[in-house]
Amino acid sequence: ALSGFVWFDANHDRVRDLTGRGGWTVELVRGTVGASTTTIATTQTAPDGSYRFDGLPPGSGYSIVFRNPQGNYIYGYINNVTLAASTELTEQNQPIDPSGVVYDVLTRQPVAGAVVRIDGPAGFDPALHLVGGPANVAQTTDATGEYKFLLLPGTPTGTYRLSTTVPSGYIQRVSTALPVCTATLQVGGVPNPALVQRSDTAPAASVTQHNPNTCPSTSAAIASNNNTTQYYLAFVLGAGSANVINNHIPVERNPTSDTLIVTKTTPKAEVSRGELVPYTITVRNTLDLRQTDIAIQDQIPPGFQYRVGSAQIEGQRREPTTVGRQLTWGPLTIERNQVVTLKMLLVVGTGVGTGEFVNQAWASSTVTNAVISNVAKATVRVVPDATFDCSEVIGKVFDDKNRNGVQDDGEAGIANARLATVRGQLVTTDQYGRFHIACADIPDEDRGSNYVLKLDERTLPTGYRLTTENPGLVRLTRGKMSKINFGASTQRVVRVDLKDLAFAPNATALLPQWSASLDQLLPLLQQEQSVLRLAYGRTAQEDPKLAQNRMQDVVKIIRSNWRQFGGNYPLSIETEVYQSGGGSK
Repeated sequence: ALSGFVWFDANHDRVRDLTGRGGWTVELVRGTVGASTTTIATTQTAPDGSYRFDGLPPGSGYSIVFRNPQGNYIYGYINNVTLAASTELTEQNQPIDPSGVVYDVLTRQPVAGAVVRIDGPAGFDPALHLVGGPANVAQTTDATGEYKFLLLPGTPTGTYRLSTTVPSGYIQRVSTALPVCTATLQVGGVPNPALVQRSDTAPAASVTQHNPNTCPSTSAAIASNNNTTQYYLAFVLGAGSANVINNHIPVERNPTSDTLIVTKTTPKAEVSRGELVPYTITVRNTLDLRQTDIAIQDQIPPGFQYRVGSAQIEGQRREPTTVGRQLTWGPLTIERNQVVTLKMLLVVGTGVGTGEFVNQAWASSTVTNAVISNVAKATVRVVPDATFDCSEVIGKVFDDKNRNGVQDDGEAGIANARLATVRGQLVTTDQYGRFHIACADIPDEDRGSNYVLKLDERTLPTGYRLTTENPGLVRLTRGKMSKINFGASTQRVVRVDLKDLAFAPNATALLPQWSASLDQLLPLLQQEQSVLRLAYGRTAQEDPKLAQNRMQDVVKIIRSNWRQFGGNYPLSIETEVYQSGGGSK
C-alpha cells in the first residue's frame, strides 16, 4: 500500500498541516516523470487531502504525480519510489506552494479563467523540459487564481517569461496600477524557495505598493522588498536556480464605476473617552484614466466628533462639509494611477460607551451620487480609562483574637498571607497585613460587577483558621475603591477518630452505644469555639465509598445535634478519610 497527503504549504516549511486539498488527482506510474511513464493506478484526494493506493505489486521504479483538478495540470511529483512487499509506504506527501496567484488589482481577490503562459529561451522544448509537457505551457486558473510551472533537469539556462491572457471583463495588458518590475530576476540557489512576496495569496490592499524601478534584480536580495506587491514576468533560470513562488500577478478590470480603491487606517487600536484619534484615508485610481467630480465621504462612529481644522488633503488644509455624522470632501480630480491621501482627527465623545467603533470611508460621484469605490473600514476599541474607570481593592488580613470577624483595637495584621484573584493574580500582605490591588477590575458601567478574592489558608501562621468568609466577595463600582478584610485566629481543635468497628456491618449507621456517645461532644464544644476534626481510618479491604458515606452521615448527625443543643457559634467540621494498617476491624 501507498498513502500520503496533499496540502497547501502556507508557511513553506514542508511540514503537513490541516489545510488539505481535496479532489486532487494522484497518479501512480511506472517510470520517471520527465521521461516515459505508464499509469498503474489513479485516485482522488479526500476532503482532508489524504489519498491511498492498496494492493500494489512490490518493486522499484514507481513515481507519483499530483495534478490540480483545474485543467489537470501537474503541480508536483515524486520519482524513484520503491514498494516493499507486505508493507505500507506512508507520508508520500505533496505540499502545494504555487508559483503565484492571478488576482484582481481592485478587489485583491483571485481571478478564475486567466491563462498564464510560460515561454523559454532558445532550446526550450516543453515536451522535454516542462513537467506535464505542452499541456502545461498555458494554464487556466481556477477559483484560487493559482498557477505553477515545474521545469525538469536539463532545462536550458536563459530568460523565461510569463504572459497572461485575462478573462472577459478585464483589460488585456500588463497592469498599470501595479506595474510589473522592470528588472529581470536573476534566480540563484538561495534562498530556496525564493519568495517574491511574503503573502501566500493575493496581497491585501494594505500591503505597500512596490516601485517597479527599484525591485531587486537577484533572488538573493529579493527578501528585502518582498513585503510589497512586487512581481516579475521575466526570470533568468538555470540548473541551480531555487524555486520561485508567490509571484502574484495583478490584472485590471475594464473601466467601471468601481475603479477607485479606498483604504482607511488608524495607528490606534484602543482609545479612551476624550482622546484624539488620527485617521488616514487613501483613494487610489487604478486605471489609466483621470477621474473627475470625485467626493471622498467619511461616516464617523456615533459619539465621535470631527476636530475642526484637522483635515488635510495631500498636506493642504481642507475642511469637509458636515451633514450629521457624514463628512464630505469634494469635488476632487484624481489623475490616472494617482493616490490621494487625506488625514484628519476625530475626538471620542465623553458619552461614548466601551466597545468597538467602525469608521467607514468611500468615494462617490458628485454628479450622480453613486458610490464608485469599495467601502473602507477602520475599527478602534474604546476602552475604560485607567484613571477614571478602574476600581481598586484594598484590605487587611488580621489576627481576629475574639473571633468576631471584625478587626478591633489591638488586633494586629498578619504578614505574608497570600491572596488570589479569579484571574490568577497573586497578592501578598505587607508587614502590617495590608494589601492593595490597583485597577482590580473595570466594572460594568451601569450595574457594577462582583469581585472575588480568596485567601490561601496555607499561608496563615500554624494553627490559624479563618473567622471570616473565604473567598471574600465585594460589589465594585466603576472608579471607586472597595475593601475586603480577612480575619483569622488560633482555634481549639477537637479530634474524633472513627473506624469500621463503630458502625453496623456494611451500613452507614453508628451502633447505638457509639451514636449516644456523640452527645458527649456537645458540652465540650460549647466551652470554647472549636474546630471539630473527624478522621476515619479505613483498612485496605474496606470499601472507600462506604467509608465516605459513613463520614457524611456522622457529620449530618453532629450538625443536627448541635442545632438542637443550641450551639453558640457556627460549628466548623473538617473531615479526613485515610487508610490505616491492620485487619478488617
